[in-house]
Amino acid sequence: MICRYCKASNDDTAEACFTCGRSLSALTQGDVIASRYQIEGVLGKGGMGMVYKAHDRMLDETVAIKVLRSEFANTPEMLKRFKQEIKLARRVSHKNVCRIHEFDEDTKGTGVRYISMEYVEGTDMKQLARDNGGFLEPDEAFEVAIQAAEGLHAIHELQIVHRDLKASNIMRDAKGRVRLMDFGIAKLEAMDRSTGSGGLTIDGQTMGTPEYMSPEQCMAQKGIDGRSDIYALGVVLYELFTGTVPFRGDTPVATLFKHLNESVPFEGPAAGRIPIAAVPVLRKALAKNREDRFENAAKLAEALREARQKTREAVAAEAAPTARVAAVGPGVAPGAATTPSPTPPDRRRATRLETPINFMLRRVGSTGTVLQEERTVAENIGRGGARVFTSISSIAPGDIVHLEQVDGPFKTRAEVRGIYFGKDHVRRLNLHFVDSPAPDYLVHVDESR
Repeated sequence: MICRYCKASNDDTAEACFTCGRSLSALTQGDVIASRYQIEGVLGKGGMGMVYKAHDRMLDETVAIKVLRSEFANTPEMLKRFKQEIKLARRVSHKNVCRIHEFDEDTKGTGVRYISMEYVEGTDMKQLARDNGGFLEPDEAFEVAIQAAEGLHAIHELQIVHRDLKASNIMRDAKGRVRLMDFGIAKLEAMDRSTGSGGLTIDGQTMGTPEYMSPEQCMAQKGIDGRSDIYALGVVLYELFTGTVPFRGDTPVATLFKHLNESVPFEGPAAGRIPIAAVPVLRKALAKNREDRFENAAKLAEALREARQKTREAVAAEAAPTARVAAVGPGVAPGAATTPSPTPPDRRRATRLETPINFMLRRVGSTGTVLQEERTVAENIGRGGARVFTSISSIAPGDIVHLEQVDGPFKTRAEVRGIYFGKDHVRRLNLHFVDSPAPDYLVHVDESR
C-alpha cells in the first residue's frame, strides 16, 4: 500500500505508514475516494473500520462509506470471500434493510478498500433508548422489533446471516422506518455449511458483540444460521423494554458464559417493565437451544404482533372505568340472576365527553419543582380520569403529574395508569384523577335517565 502523504511503499496489512507514521486508512474532510466519493464527515467507528458520510459526485447523492481495516481483506482468499458476501448482500432489497451498493478498492488515490452503502439519516436504537430515559415504551419497542424481524426475514431468505445484530445496528429514520444496518461480518449460510466455518474470524477469534451473541456463537459452533439473529433480536427487545441487556459480565468472556449458563432474568424492577404478553415471546427467542427458538424471523414477527395486541387490550382494560358490581342480597348465590332495581327517574348518568379539552400537563419533582410542561389536549374525559396526549417521554406508569385546564378552573394531580401509542403514532397517557373528580361541565350528563 502506498502512503498518500509521503508516497512510501508499505505492506498491505499495515495500519500506519512505516516511514511517516500516518494512518493508511484514516480519511479527512474533502478527501475523494475512487475519484467519486467526497468525504464530508465521520459517522462512526465499528469493528471493521471507520464509517464516513460522503457525497457521490457521479449520482449527486449522499452515501455512507465504510473504510475497511486491512486485516479484513489481507489475503486473496479472504478478499475473494468478502467480495462474494457483499455481492449477495447487494441483492437484498427490502424497506427494513439498508442497501449496500458496492465493495471496491481505490487503487489510484487513497488506496483504501471500502463499502459504499445507502445513507440513512436517523437514530439508532441504542441512542433512541438513551434519549427516552434508557428504554422505550412497550408499543414503540414492539414496533421496532416487528420491523427488524421483517428485515431479518428478507436477508435470511437469501441465506445471509447478519451475526452482529445489536441495538446500535438498528436505525429508525425520520419517517419511523426501521432499518437493519452493518452487514460487515455477515456470512453466507450455505457457505458456512459447506466449509464448516464459524464465519469470518481474525486470528481464530469468533466475531460479534458479546452481549448479543447466541450460545452457539459463544461456542463457535458450526452451521450458524438465522436463529442466531433471532436470539440477538430477542436481546435487543429485552434491552428496549428494560434499559439493559439480559447478560453482561465483567469481561467479554464472562458475558459469553452467562449466555451459556444463566437463565434470562425476568424478575426485578427492570424486568417488571416487560409486558406480560411479551414474556413468552422473549423466552422462545432467547432459548439456549436454537431448536427451541422461532423457526424463522417471520414467525417471530407474527408472535410480536399478537403480543402487542394483547398488551394494547390490557392497557385499554386497565384504563376503562371500573364496572359497577351489583350488591348480592342474603341467601342469593354469587352469580345468580337477579332482577335489577328500577332506575330512579331523577337519576343522571355521567358519561365520557368526547370533545377534546385544552390542558397544561406538568411533570413535577419531589420538591414541587416543575421539571417539564406542555400544553396538550385531553380526550375521553370521565369523572375519574382522562386520556391525554403527550410528547414528554420521561413520564412513566405510576408517576404523579399535574393537570390544569387552560382557561378553566379544573386542576388536579393525576396518576399515570398506562401509556400507549395510537394508530396515529401519538403517545397517550391514561390518567386517574387523584385530588377531585372532573366537574359536570367537563363530563357529558344524560338528563334523560
